[in-house]
Parts: sequence; structure tokens; C-alpha cells
Amino acid sequence: MTLTEKPTTVETPVQPRRHPVAQLVAGGVILIIGILWLVERLGWVDLSVTAVLGIATMVTGIALMILARESAHVGLIILGTVLGLFATLTALAPFEGFQGGIGDRTIVIDSVDEISADYNLAMGKLVIDLSNLDLDQMARLDASVGTGELIVEVPDGLDVAVEARAGAGQIAIFDQVIDGVGVENSYETPGYDDASARLHLDLEVFTGRVEVRNG
Repeated sequence: MTLTEKPTTVETPVQPRRHPVAQLVAGGVILIIGILWLVERLGWVDLSVTAVLGIATMVTGIALMILARESAHVGLIILGTVLGLFATLTALAPFEGFQGGIGDRTIVIDSVDEISADYNLAMGKLVIDLSNLDLDQMARLDASVGTGELIVEVPDGLDVAVEARAGAGQIAIFDQVIDGVGVENSYETPGYDDASARLHLDLEVFTGRVEVRNG
């Protein structure tokens, strides 16, 4: 009689499932940034990019402190380092654009009384439409964007002086275009100093593009 031996089955212990902590925290940070952006756009609070990045960096740091005993969490360390670097750069930036909000905005100005002291946008595209501006005196407009694009449209035939700066990016004043790092450009229409109706523009971006064009 032949005996058939049953194969020996080796059971592999079930490993406890590890939670993707770094992914969860990264998702939480993105959620926080999204919520802060939404409430800022709704006008409930006035937040700068520096504040948003600072809060996100703080949340990541707290998560690293709590989870430090489990493992190194390299992903969290990288995320915290990147957020901290951007927060530091925006805080030390010599431009005021990072004090504004986030998103795309278009501002239409038809009279000198509608011109505010300055216009700031932290991140996005800012368009200032002066194409129908009725000007009979000297006026000044200051505007800045942290990261993104700043476009100013001026009326045909208006005497304009422009001072534009870009930490890194491009400056286009009518048909004059320059780009690079730490670029500056100035422009003045002939007869500007003698004109009674004239407009002075002071424009800057930290990273991005400045454009002045006829509307």
C-alpha cells in the first residue's frame, strides 16, 4: 500500500498594513491650502501666500514631531523642507506682491478717482484695464504680482512713464521685450515731462511676466 504524503503548507504571517502617513499628511496640507485659498477668495479673510505656506509648513512640522518615533518619513521631511524654503523666499522677497491674494483678477479703471494706492496679487494673473481711462492730470499707479503675470492696458496716445522690475522672468513694454534674472526696464513717451495728462506706472513681479500694452 502506497502512502501519499500531503504537501506541507507554510503559512506566511500577515503583515500589518502600514498607513501611508506621508501621503495622508501631504493630502491634508493640500486640503488646508485649498481651504485657505477658498476663504480668501470669498473675502472672509485676507491672507498672503507667506501666511498660507507658513501654516502648511507648521502642520507638516507638527506631523513629523508626532510621528518621529515610528520612522524617518523621508517624504514628510522633503515636503516640509520645500514648504519652508518657499515660505522663506516669499517672506524675504523685496516685492509686495506676496501680500495680495491668489487667483486671476481683472480690474477696470475709467477715471483717475478709481485708481487706488496700489494693487497686489500674490499668485495668478492680474490685468489692469486702463484702456478707457479719462485722464486730465498726472496720475500714478503701482502694481505687483508675486508669481504669475501682470498686464496693464493703457489708452492709445496717452503719455506714459513705466518703471518695471522682475526678479526672474520677462518684461514687455509695448515692443520692448527683455527677460532674465533681476531684470529692470524703463520707458517714457516723448514729451512726457511736458504733458498735463500723464500716467506713471510702477510695476513688478517676483517671478513671472510684466506687460504694458495699448488696450
